[in-house]
Formats: sequence, structure tokens, C-alpha cells
Amino acid sequence: MISFHAQLVVKFSKKPQLLEQHQATKHAVTQLLDGDTGKNIVHIIFKTGWSCKEKSPEIHRILKIHNSPKILSRFEEYREFVKAKAARNSKRRDERCIADGNELLRFYCSTFMCDLGLNDQDSSICNQQYCSVCGVIKSGFSPKMDGISTLSTSWRAHTAIPEEIEEEFKFMNVKRAMLVCRVVAGRVGCELDEDVDKQDGGADSVLGRGGSGVHTRLDEQELLVFNPRAVLPCFVIVYTV
Repeated sequence: MISFHAQLVVKFSKKPQLLEQHQATKHAVTQLLDGDTGKNIVHIIFKTGWSCKEKSPEIHRILKIHNSPKILSRFEEYREFVKAKAARNSKRRDERCIADGNELLRFYCSTFMCDLGLNDQDSSICNQQYCSVCGVIKSGFSPKMDGISTLSTSWRAHTAIPEEIEEEFKFMNVKRAMLVCRVVAGRVGCELDEDVDKQDGGADSVLGRGGSGVHTRLDEQELLVFNPRAVLPCFVIVYTV
């Protein structure tokens, strides 16, 4: 008699897309445990930027995202595209873009409605339509978005979402979470640039709120990324303030 595991192997070997879908939904995240070096690093990165004047966030769990090969491939291919484009640009030679696509670590705050990572043994994500975090983990950021807003610190990302959102949508069990993301910023423009657009010759991202000055520091501002393939979520931090 064939075991259940063997049946799954046979089933997935015939249809590879089913295996990818299974891994993307049932093995999407892993909770980092106390004592894990990675957890300590993410914890420090998350807490940096919260001043003593603000309420201190309480971290409930930190989850490592296991991106599907498809999402990871899209990210890496886009980074190579940005590097190649920068190398071809004879007018503005940007060594950072040529080296790694001007890759940065940024924060993106969003909401979720399920019990993501609540059970240590449960590494799956849900299929609820309005569970934004699970949607991003499963399929990446939507191409329908008019730019993806990434912030330099978790505090800045936290303030990008109204404080009362949990209370307002309490009936839907809405909670917030922070995504720690790798971002291929590419060539960063600002609203004053004449060629800021989504075309091949323009900027790949643009400084957002408060970022229109020529001397604005990137690490202090919102960065609006044009292409959804440029943002790869790596960790989910479930917290309350």
C-alpha cells in the first residue's frame, strides 16, 4: 500500500506547478525561535528608528519567508536587468547600480486577517481575499499598484498606516505586520527630475513624501519603487504598539 507521502510525490512529479503551489501556501513561513541569530538581528533592525518618545512596539513573532522559486527568480532577473541598464548608461555612470542594482533593506507595513505563524508547527498562509500579507507572500506585490512605498525604518513604515486601523476593522480581525524587504532601488529620481517615469531611460524608483529636495538623504525618506519585481519580502514581524 502506497503511503500518503508517496502519493504526494507521485502527484507532484506529474504536475510540477502543483508542487510549487503547495510549497508556496503550506511551507511559506517559518517562525524564528529565541536564540536564533537571525531572529536577534531582525529584532534589532526592527527596533532601530523607534525613538524614546514613541510607544515601544511589542514583537509577538518573527517569521522567515520562504519565497517561491518563481518570485525569487523574478527578483534576481530584475536586479540583473537594472545592473545591465546602468552599465549601458553612458551619461550617468552609477557604480552602485552596476554592482548590485542599488539593493537596499527597506520596510513595508501591511495588514493581515489570519493566524499567520501563530502555531509554531503551522507554516502555511491563508487564501483570504483581504489578507494582504499572505497575498504578498504567495504572489509578490501586485503590478496594479501605482508604486510600492518602502520606508527606511520600521517606525516610518508603521506611521504610514493609520493608527486606528486595527480598531476600525476589528470586526474583520485585521492586524498589522511589518515586512522586511530587499529592494532593488536602481536609479533613484525625485519629483524635480525631468525624466522620472517608468520607461527604460528614466528612474527605477523615486523619493516620495518629503523627498523632493536635491540633497534629500535616501535613508530618511519614503522610496516609491515602480516595478513590483524589485521588492522581495524576507521577514514578517507581527507586533502591536
